[in-house]
Amino acid sequence: MADEEDKKPSKEAGGENSLNIRIRDQTGEETFFKVKKTTKLDKVFNAAQRARAPTRTPLRFLFDGQRVRGDQTPQDIDMDDGDQLDCMLEQQGGR
Repeated sequence: MADEEDKKPSKEAGGENSLNIRIRDQTGEETFFKVKKTTKLDKVFNAAQRARAPTRTPLRFLFDGQRVRGDQTPQDIDMDDGDQLDCMLEQQGGR
């Protein structure tokens, strides 16, 4: 009986390598993604851009007020399960 319990994968073991993140845009709409800690955030950014298909304006993403690049991973910026990325429309223009 104890051997059977050892063979079952625990929820905690699977959760160590992946996390759920939330992307919240300026209107308050939220989208959830499950990613590995080593996945480049560019994949998440592209999926978020596709979700906003009618908009061609580039999006910018912030984590704790700091801009996040697509070549970074959740591990690089110390994201935890349930953390939120803020999604903003890129500002154009100015002199």
